[in-house]
Amino acid sequence: MEDEEKAMEILVSNPEAAPSPSPMYCCWLRLRYVAATSIICGCSCLGVMALVFAIKAEERHKAGRSLEAVHWGRRARRFILASFAVWLSVLVLGPLLLWLLSYTIAQAE
Repeated sequence: MEDEEKAMEILVSNPEAAPSPSPMYCCWLRLRYVAATSIICGCSCLGVMALVFAIKAEERHKAGRSLEAVHWGRRARRFILASFAVWLSVLVLGPLLLWLLSYTIAQAE
């Protein structure tokens, strides 16, 4: 009985024995690849920031600091999404604004 209590006390006091938060945040390598893709196929300045945050998340994960890794991973995902959103909006709004400009010039003549 005493041995079980001591073992339980050791497990509770040892933070390294605790399981990591969630397996859905363990895709650090894939996160880095998507961040690198957002540099090429998205807005490059936001993609670079996403890559920096993805590398920070991976390093924190390797160091065993899971909560910090999750934080940096979320920031990287946000920058990845922002990079793709900015690039898609430029692709859509560019031709639309050119069409609007040509329409206004045609109406002015």
